[in-house]
Amino acid sequence: MVSCFRGFVVAWIVAMFASPAFAQSAAGKPVTYKGLEMSVASVERAASASLKDCPPGDNRVNAMTRPGEEFAVVTVKFKVLPAFQPNTMLKKPTLTDSAGKTYNTAVSFVDVGSVPEFSCAIPFRLPAGTAVTSVQIAATPLDLPK
Repeated sequence: MVSCFRGFVVAWIVAMFASPAFAQSAAGKPVTYKGLEMSVASVERAASASLKDCPPGDNRVNAMTRPGEEFAVVTVKFKVLPAFQPNTMLKKPTLTDSAGKTYNTAVSFVDVGSVPEFSCAIPFRLPAGTAVTSVQIAATPLDLPK
């Protein structure tokens, strides 16, 4: 009986974490900046990363970490709203850790507004195990999932 109940609880937990509703709430709420809706979809750690422009274009350079480093790859979803002006310039995003230190990326925004919706995987090189808290795009902070 206990074994059956334990199996039910495990199945319920797996179903909750796999559900789209949980993924959406964990990723954070969308934030709008000058007609561009942005939301964090995920944060992954990796030893190598693509340095594609955003939205993805022709720049396809890859980067590798050195010993003691890793990439925090932040995937951000974008939606171009009617209020967006194509001449809006977005600076390169930055990442902030739990100590308040800021990290830069090589990824640039190019032709934002050329497609109505897109997502970008933005890599940040940082010391392995660094706890990150937010990504800033055009001075707009987006909280990262815990």
